[in-house]
Amino acid sequence: MKTVIKRKVILFSLPFLLLLLPILAFFALFVGSSDSSSDTDINTNTPQQQTAKVIWDRVLKEGGTKEGAAALLGNNQAESELQPSIIQSNATYNEAKAMDTTLGGYAFGLAQWDSGRRVNLLNYAKSQKKSWTDTNLQVEFMFEQDGTDSTLLKQLVKGTNVKQTTEDIMRKWERAGAVDSLSKRQGFAEYWYTFMTTGGDSGTGGGSGITPDIPSSWTLDKPINTSGYIASSYEYKQCTWFTWNRAKEFGITFSPFMGNGADWQHQAGYSVTTTPTLHSAVSFSGSQTVGGQWTADPQYGHVAFVEGIHSDGSVLISQSGTGFSTVYTFQVLTKAQASQLHYVIGK
Repeated sequence: MKTVIKRKVILFSLPFLLLLLPILAFFALFVGSSDSSSDTDINTNTPQQQTAKVIWDRVLKEGGTKEGAAALLGNNQAESELQPSIIQSNATYNEAKAMDTTLGGYAFGLAQWDSGRRVNLLNYAKSQKKSWTDTNLQVEFMFEQDGTDSTLLKQLVKGTNVKQTTEDIMRKWERAGAVDSLSKRQGFAEYWYTFMTTGGDSGTGGGSGITPDIPSSWTLDKPINTSGYIASSYEYKQCTWFTWNRAKEFGITFSPFMGNGADWQHQAGYSVTTTPTLHSAVSFSGSQTVGGQWTADPQYGHVAFVEGIHSDGSVLISQSGTGFSTVYTFQVLTKAQASQLHYVIGK
């Protein structure tokens, strides 16, 4: 009798269960889509963006916030330009130096691990039979193999304020020596937060990421690496800050007190010409047009760095400024436009 009753209950309930299945499936899909462990709809078109996505996803997987992920990216960007293979000061790999736990100033990878932490990274890579330059390996090391610093990082990335969390990571986890780089790190972090929460790279290039595309048919004599740029007399992301630091990458020196962009062409002790000159600083007067695309500030003017000159007289410049969405950008000037400007030769 009991068996018959159970069978009737099951048969009676079956239609209702079948009706509930689609609803339950939809609910499960909805709940799954709200999981913040990965943002699969973020478009990434450059190696830098792809590295950023790996770090972003790992932070969310660890229970961190999007603000925390952006803060970590801001610090990693400042340390290494998000290049996992980078060695401090663009040095080459030396096994003896790399495995010396007492040696500082020879930092490796995304977070620029140095001394004992650098050796721990290399030993971990060897144990995994992988290159230390592997992005996924470094991110795993960051969160699981960096001793108490891994535990600390997992807590720090739970911060809910981008700027404060960036500072906390810089001071407590990176323990960066150059604390004057805070504003730069926070700027990177805010950029990455916007980038990752608005779908990533639109695919238009040249301004959709922190590292812009070099215009077609142009090349650089030396890569731009803003991670080593200092901000002392020139504030971060000012045109003067970028031009002064970019020149230093070529061993070219300008005074740290050249004034505003328009003032550079009037500084004593420097040769100035109206002939476009490779690796010079091009100074724009106040309200002077910059390649016919925008106008220099009427009071401060503008200054940029000459990256290349083509046989047709056109000029490629690199530049920075608070009005640009990227840390720096490129622009091509025609021969006619370039002939109206003043080129300051560094020392």
